[in-house]
Amino acid sequence: MAGSLSTPTTSLLLTIRGLLPALNEQEQKVGQYVLDHADEVIHLVMSDLAERCAVSDTTVFRFCRRVRTDGYQDFKIRLALESEPDHTTTYASITDGDSVAQAARKVIAADVKALEDTLKVLDLAALERAADALLAARRVDIYGSGGGAIAALELQYKLMRVGVRAVPHTDGEMQVISATLLTPADLAIGISHSGESHDVLRALGVARQAGATTIAITNHPASPLAKSADISLHTAAQEALAHGYPLGARVAQVALIDVLYAALALQCPSEVERSQVRIADALLIRLS
Repeated sequence: MAGSLSTPTTSLLLTIRGLLPALNEQEQKVGQYVLDHADEVIHLVMSDLAERCAVSDTTVFRFCRRVRTDGYQDFKIRLALESEPDHTTTYASITDGDSVAQAARKVIAADVKALEDTLKVLDLAALERAADALLAARRVDIYGSGGGAIAALELQYKLMRVGVRAVPHTDGEMQVISATLLTPADLAIGISHSGESHDVLRALGVARQAGATTIAITNHPASPLAKSADISLHTAAQEALAHGYPLGARVAQVALIDVLYAALALQCPSEVERSQVRIADALLIRLS
């Protein structure tokens, strides 16, 4: 793909955070301790970390392999070289006692952090595969519910601007009905921050059974949605909340959609230009 970029360095702490739900109970103890005490862990031998987590040395070693390092020593080196210098900073949820100024700072901090972390976990190889698949697809379905429905509409708009015809479906029943009509020449995209939306999971599963290529957009790489898709694209919004809504989730999804749009535009600049001229002409006719 023309204009490819080098892959961003993936943060080890972000990898741990993303994989934590998929680890077993003992491995989760290790992962949570590392997230909470990263500065301390780089100075511990494996037996000390195992003792602090009340697990065996074998569990610690297995955890290191699960988070994609070659062993405990490699894990400690990666942790020491961690490119996230502010990893001890916490982004708190908005509480009833906060002032408007405090809430504003928390929201903006969470949004900025979500964007920075999403760049760090961005899988450019998966992004390029997604762009290739979108350009080759005869038809594109987009499934999103709740907050994912807003992202589905945003994605449709961006795809139209590069000449890719896509239809967003935000109703669970319509998602499944549309998915049953897909063919191996088609593509379906499921959007869910948690990766556990029942409607989106069901529709993407039906689409895959129909032979369509499937893409997941989610915040959790170990989620059922990510595991069920042919291609998975991940955001990395931390779980600070504003009365139940995850801060940073929406801005990270939109940023990922913008990156996908940029990847498509780099691959077919002439088609982008033609599409935008046609759109502009149509809008001018409407206004005249």
